[in-house]
Amino acid sequence: MYKACIVGREGTTGLRIDERLQTHPDVEVLPIPEELRKDVPTIMKVAKESDVVFLCLPDQASKDIVAACQEEWTETTGPVVIDASTAFRVDPSWAYGFPELSKEHRQQIQTAKWIANPGCHASGMIAIWYPLMQKGLLTNTYHGAATSLTGYSGGGKSMIQSYDGEDKGIDLYAPRHYALGQQHKHLPEVVHQCGLATEPIIMPIVDDYYSGMLVSVPLVMDDFMDHMTMEQIFEVYQKAYQDSPLISVESQDTGMISANTMSGYDGMKILVTGQDGRVVVHALYDNLGKGASGAAIQNMNIALGLTETTGLHI
Repeated sequence: MYKACIVGREGTTGLRIDERLQTHPDVEVLPIPEELRKDVPTIMKVAKESDVVFLCLPDQASKDIVAACQEEWTETTGPVVIDASTAFRVDPSWAYGFPELSKEHRQQIQTAKWIANPGCHASGMIAIWYPLMQKGLLTNTYHGAATSLTGYSGGGKSMIQSYDGEDKGIDLYAPRHYALGQQHKHLPEVVHQCGLATEPIIMPIVDDYYSGMLVSVPLVMDDFMDHMTMEQIFEVYQKAYQDSPLISVESQDTGMISANTMSGYDGMKILVTGQDGRVVVHALYDNLGKGASGAAIQNMNIALGLTETTGLHI
């Protein structure tokens, strides 16, 4: 039986990780006393007894704990550390926790002591752009744009309280576009992983539902090195994710797509819609699932040599 500890268990990501681990057959959660949850010596004591440590903290707090860990352990000793903040996602000494992207990503997760969990908005954008960039299908002048719709749980405890509170303002009943200055914290990892020449335009929107995410990227034929039909684009994604137990690829040309379809689940759907010449590719998942806690459990399973989907809701 492996042992895990969750630093920052009280947040939305930490609580969902704990929920998944309570039914995980191969992992036991070691508690950190509530009154000492911010005490570094106490955290380090529990971490020493663990095989994996989840950091569900703000960036600086994660950096402080990681610094303490690195003073204590070498690259080959100590537990696997999985960080859910943005602090280490472009750090070359950390594995990027998106195993479906390539064999290299998966191999790094299998052997790494330090794993950076992807951001929620970034997960959808990277899932869409990475296969196209890796195959050299997009031009080097490509300027990407994405609309990313999320449930309010992505904003953490304070936003959840705002939406669930009795004094909920009228503005919270409608979709709200934010990060208007185009400085969203997830953009650096998207550029880094996909090899984009410029930061994409992101249109993040939070809406009045708890969880679920829909990232949509328009693709026009002028973006591609060679003309591609909708069917050919679909085949790129089908091949890229054909071996994944968590990512499925579908085409859709009628009806509607609801952003909360995958709420409560830890997988992702890639949907290819539109027509030849004007295609929109969507990533549909839970911002707390494949966008956060589910991905963290998946990475833990791979790092510990367990079945990848154990403990996940798929």
